Amino acid sequence: MSGEMIPIVMFIVVGFAVMGYFYWNHKNRATIMQTVQKAIDQGSELTPELLTQLGAAGNPRFRDMRRGIVFLSLGVAGLLCSLFFGDADVVNGIRAGSVFPLMLGVGFLLVWKLNKD
Repeated sequence: MSGEMIPIVMFIVVGFAVMGYFYWNHKNRATIMQTVQKAIDQGSELTPELLTQLGAAGNPRFRDMRRGIVFLSLGVAGLLCSLFFGDADVVNGIRAGSVFPLMLGVGFLLVWKLNKD
């Protein structure tokens, strides 16, 4: 019974993480809109530069580097974690699960390096 609960709990946790991300993103955008609305109500001048700054999510090249480092670190941490187990099935499972974030990190760093923006 407990072995069957592991994938169920994993998908529930991943679902909550994704929902939390979207909720935070929605809340951030709503806060920006409230700021713009207050500025309009007060009669402040809204320049195109200010609106661009409020809506900007940051430099995508920098985001690619940051995501690449995070995913690469997760993959390396998983590979290092596999060194602490003696059972071959467990070690192979951890290593197989660690390859995905490792390759995502390599891909993001490759995009960061090739992007000339």
